[in-house]
Amino acid sequence: MNNSFFRTHKVLALLPLLLMGAGVWYFIRVRAPGAGQEAPAVETARIFAQKPAAQAAAPAAPAVPEPLSSGEAAARLPEAYDPKAGLDIQGSRSFNSQVTSALKLIWMSDRETFLYIRKNLSIVRNETQTGFYLENGRPVAALSSAHAFRSLTWCAGVIAHQAWHASYTANKKKRRSKKYTPPPPGESSELQVEANPARLDYAGMDAILYIEDKAAAFQLEVLRKVGAPASETGPLFRRAPRDFHLSHDGNYAIKP
Repeated sequence: MNNSFFRTHKVLALLPLLLMGAGVWYFIRVRAPGAGQEAPAVETARIFAQKPAAQAAAPAAPAVPEPLSSGEAAARLPEAYDPKAGLDIQGSRSFNSQVTSALKLIWMSDRETFLYIRKNLSIVRNETQTGFYLENGRPVAALSSAHAFRSLTWCAGVIAHQAWHASYTANKKKRRSKKYTPPPPGESSELQVEANPARLDYAGMDAILYIEDKAAAFQLEVLRKVGAPASETGPLFRRAPRDFHLSHDGNYAIKP
């Protein structure tokens, strides 16, 4: 009786081990992949956060470039010294670089101002004096090294000053080129005679001071647009009517 009791307890004690062994055998023989069979790549990739081997071997799609911002797009525009842009910069390599950078500064600050300068000037030339004149009908902005290399912002302002003179000269030529055509017989004339002689365009000192004041005002406007410091905008704002040294140097005739 006692022997049967102890034998039964031994069998019950070994039963869990037998069940575990049967489970391991079943997993190895039935559920586990066979010899030489690869485990599914998708499951492995899912566990380790990796792409499957087939996808990893595939070539990556070309990256789509992000759209340029307005500043980057403007920086990639054609160079200002490109002859197609309508400006011919004449001088040393350093002068060419300085003027080009100043024109780019204007372009980045206000495109309409740059187009105005490009329209009214043909040549920006390094000379011993600063001013504006016509050469074979082409408007020339002459810049001395003192004005050109003072700073980029100052160079931009002086170029704008000479562009205003060029615009004024071109408009004056257009006004003078308009010829009066007499009306047909029996019709009244539309010609209006100016009764105020002060309105006429005299090439005297008053006219020169008036023209220079307008050009200096445009120069100051451009300086502010390109972010010039107060040390440059202040003296121009307080400029005396007969003070020409902020935009010119050298000797000039009295005729504007």
